[in-house]
Amino acid sequence: MTPETALQAADAVFMAEQAAGRARRVVDELHTTISSALRVLDDAELDSAKARLSSDRGDYYLEAAGEHLSRLQRRCSDNAELVGELTRHLERASQAIADAHGLLQDADTSDPELASEVAQLKPRLAVVGEMIDLAKPMAQLTAQHVGSAQLAAQHVTPPSLLEPVTLERSIATAGKELGRADEDVRLLENVVDHAAANARQSACIASEITDNARRRIAEQGRGQVPRQAATAGGSPAR
Repeated sequence: MTPETALQAADAVFMAEQAAGRARRVVDELHTTISSALRVLDDAELDSAKARLSSDRGDYYLEAAGEHLSRLQRRCSDNAELVGELTRHLERASQAIADAHGLLQDADTSDPELASEVAQLKPRLAVVGEMIDLAKPMAQLTAQHVGSAQLAAQHVTPPSLLEPVTLERSIATAGKELGRADEDVRLLENVVDHAAANARQSACIASEITDNARRRIAEQGRGQVPRQAATAGGSPAR
């Protein structure tokens, strides 16, 4: 591995670390948004129950429940956008890890310092890659559950508000799907946390590789100066 290749490998690791960190922040946002959606659903369920029990304000509570479900649809749309953003970050991290692995395959093991750093880096990168590969289908599963919750909320139209049973069924379905999405995101947090932590550790090792590569480049540059001077001094005068 030339110093230039070492720098390229380190850059790929830095890109993976950046993408994993961004994915972690998106998962935090996703968790917050799903928690908000669950609170909106609780409000809808409460007003639906009030509508069933109230003899004089039933229509008012049914309308309020319908408004809550409209808000729920917006929360689900926000979640869908976040899952899309998360998937893009995971794909970038995955590609960067693949690039780094490819470059590290040509590492010069004759340099003991570089060989040691690469030996430390490879298994950590492998862990990041495994976690990213695990997170991608989990993100898609989250999207499916959020989409199902949104679809259930969309079934609540003004005519259906006249049928409390239909409203309650939609609320129950949305609640079940959002509960599953919440479980998905909790698992995602653990997986992406692990990926981000190992990516940070990988970036620290990559920084050492970068420092050593730049030092070798500088040494090569200094070594070329005397040779160039000797060549110039030995040239015959015209």
